Amino acid sequence: MERPRSFRSWIWPPPPIASRLWLAMLVSTAYAAGVWAVHPNEVTVLPAWTTQLAVVNTAILSLLISFRTKVAYDRWWEGRMLWGQLVNNLRNLCLKTRELAQPDAVERRAFAALITAFPVALTRHLRGSVQLNDVPHFEKDPATPAHVPAYIAGKVIAVVTAWRAADRIDGHAHQILDTHTSTFMDVCGACERIRNTPLPTSYLSLLRHGLVFGFLIAPWAVVETIGLWILPVQAIVVYFMFGIELTAEAVEQPFGADGDDLPLETYCETIRRSAEDILTSS
Repeated sequence: MERPRSFRSWIWPPPPIASRLWLAMLVSTAYAAGVWAVHPNEVTVLPAWTTQLAVVNTAILSLLISFRTKVAYDRWWEGRMLWGQLVNNLRNLCLKTRELAQPDAVERRAFAALITAFPVALTRHLRGSVQLNDVPHFEKDPATPAHVPAYIAGKVIAVVTAWRAADRIDGHAHQILDTHTSTFMDVCGACERIRNTPLPTSYLSLLRHGLVFGFLIAPWAVVETIGLWILPVQAIVVYFMFGIELTAEAVEQPFGADGDDLPLETYCETIRRSAEDILTSS
C-alpha cells in the first residue's frame, strides 16, 4: 500500500521552471527595492493615473494568460492522448497478430522488436534528429532513411502484407491488422503537427510585453500605499504571473525531456513490456 505523502513532499521539490523563475523574482524584487529607495524623491513619483493603468494592464494580462494557459495545456493533453492511443493500438496489434497470423517464436520476437523500436524512434524524432542505427534492434541496419519512424512503420506494414501474400491471413484479417498499423503514422503526424506549430509570435510578444510593462509600473503604483511591503508583493506577483507564462512555454512543446514534458521513456517502456509479454511469453 502506498504511503500517504507528507505536506512537505506535496509542495517540494520546486517546479521544473524554478531556475528561470527565481531569476525573474530576484530581478523584479531588486527593481522594486530601487523604486522604494527613490520614491521619496518627488521627481521620480509617477502621476496618480498610473494606478488605474496598472489595474487595466492586469485585467488584460489575466485574459491573455488564461487563454495562453488553456492553449498550452490543450497541446500537452493532446500529446498525452496520442501516446495513449499509440500504446493501446500497439497492444491490440500484438494480440491480434498472435491470434490471426499465428507467427512462430522467431517471427514473434522479430515483430516484437519492430513494435518496440517504433516508439523509441518517434521519441528521438520528436526531440530532434535520429539515425536508424541509434534505435534498438537496428544498430546494424545499413539503411539511412530521412524519416526513421516512417521507415520502421513501413517494416511493420511489410510484414503484415507478406502474411497476406502468403495466405497466412485472409483479406478480413489483413484489414483488421491494417487498422492498427495505420496508427503508427497517424500518431507520428499528429505529434509532428504539435511540435511544428508554435503559437503566433505576435500573440506571445503582446503577452510578454504586457508582463514586463506590468512588473515595471506596478511598484510605482502601490509603493506609496504599502511601502517596503512592495518587495514581497512584487515577488509573489512575479512568481505566479511569470511562472504561469514559463509553465505554458514548457508544456506547449510536450515532447521534450524537461520535468513538465510527457514521460515518453515511460510510455516506450510500457510498450516494450506489453509487446514482449504478448508475443514472446506465450
